[in-house]
Parts: sequence; C-alpha cells; structure tokens
Amino acid sequence: MTFEFLIACRASPANDLRQVLIDLLAKVLEDNLNEFDVDAVASMVILRHERKGNESPNESGAIIHHILVGFALEIPDGIESTDAVISEFAAALADTPPIFHAVKFEDPLLQTQLAERAAEIYALEMKVRRVLSLVYLHAYQDSDPYDLLCEEAVQPMTKEKPQVEQMRAVCDNQFFHLTFGQYVGLNQRPDVKLPALLEVLQIAKDFQAFRDEILRVPVEHEDDAVLLAGLRQRMDAIERMRNCVAHNRHPSKSTTENYLNARPLLDAMLEQYLARWQVPP
Repeated sequence: MTFEFLIACRASPANDLRQVLIDLLAKVLEDNLNEFDVDAVASMVILRHERKGNESPNESGAIIHHILVGFALEIPDGIESTDAVISEFAAALADTPPIFHAVKFEDPLLQTQLAERAAEIYALEMKVRRVLSLVYLHAYQDSDPYDLLCEEAVQPMTKEKPQVEQMRAVCDNQFFHLTFGQYVGLNQRPDVKLPALLEVLQIAKDFQAFRDEILRVPVEHEDDAVLLAGLRQRMDAIERMRNCVAHNRHPSKSTTENYLNARPLLDAMLEQYLARWQVPP
C-alpha cells in the first residue's frame, strides 16, 4: 500500500531528511509489534519531490533552508496494525525536527473506508428517494410527476433546474437533484407573497377556507407527513458523512459515531414505511 505525504521543514545542510523519516517509521513499526531490519524499513520510504525555499540564519548563525519534501510510504501487506502505524506516523511527523508541518494525501485505508460508506449511503439515499416518490406521487396524483416540488420551498440547487426530457431520459425525478441537507426541508411551502395572498383571498369562500389554504402543507396525509418530519432527525449525521465521502476527507470521530447511530435508525424507519405497501409473496 502506498501512502503519500508532504512535509515542510526548516533544515540545515547537515540534516538527512530521508533518514529522519526512516527512523520515525522504524520506531512506529516496532511500537506496533512489527520487526523489520534497517534496509527493509529504508526501502519503504521513497522521496518524490523536493522544493527549496528561503534561507535564513538560526540563533547560532547556521544557515537554515525552508524545504518542502514529498514522499511516499510503501507499506507491505500483512504488517500488524497498519491503521495504527500510519496514524501514529502521521501524527508524529510535525513534532519530529526539523519537520514542522505535514499533510497526508493518498491513503488506501481511508479510500477503502470511504468506498464502504459510499456504498451504504448510495443504498440509503436510493431508499429515501423511493419513499419520497411513493409519498409525493400519491399526494399529487393528478399533477405533473416531474414537478412534484411545485409547492415546496425546497428546490434543486442547480442553476438550471432539471428538465422533463432530462429526467425522463434517465428515469429519475426531482428528488435525484436534492441533497441530504435539503430532504429535511420538505413539506414546507415558501413564504406566501402578497400577490398569491390576494389570489387566495379572492377565491376563498370564507375565512376558514382562506386560513386552511394558507396553512396547508404540500403533503397532508398524516402518516406521510409524520414520515417527512422524521427525516429531519436523522439526515444531518448522514449529510456530514456524505460530505466526507464526496470530498475524500477523513471523517472525525464524532461524525463517524453519529453516522453509525443514525444510519440504521433511518433505514429502519424507511423499511417500516415501505412494509405498509409491501405486496405479499
């Protein structure tokens, strides 16, 4: 497995930066019960790039270079606690003179983890879209099935709204163009503007009819409305993990814990809803 890093150093000509990296890796491997000889550890550290910056004297008058070094760790398969080795190595880099800053890029372990999360989120979001389509196609039985958000405050975020021909061609609908963060805003009409208010006032038979229309939500079926409200309790944790997957970054401990708690609860809520309409085998 190959892990890529970039480090920033303030080094003197006497500093052997590759040896600094080899020594650190050897220590971390040993701490995690991995035994390798010196040559084997050295072969795991591969310098990729070096960019020298400014020179300046230190307190003793020696010349110090600002140097950026890109390097790779080629970690063999089968070592003990690979995740801990990489985590401890990365954490120690910035505290290992003459290194003062470090960034980790390509990380096969993170890539595998995010791929697993992506598969989970794909399955979950498709189920959300399936349930939402079931809800809204029922609520708008006599309306355009490609304009199910016609009364919603939430709308696709793209500059150009998805066109009917586009959605029909790929067999999707407007829910494929919402984010997890937008799902929580469903079943809320936009603020009523004065022209619309006057229009409702003109056609209302009495004050109660006027009030009912102003307060009406897009989905009035009680159980469906309860389901939509329930989405708000779970989606934030899913959205935070989805963002990590989309942007290839390491999720924090709290993001992971919240996601692992929320995902099965949301999935169970969706399955319970779908079970109501399940066709017996």
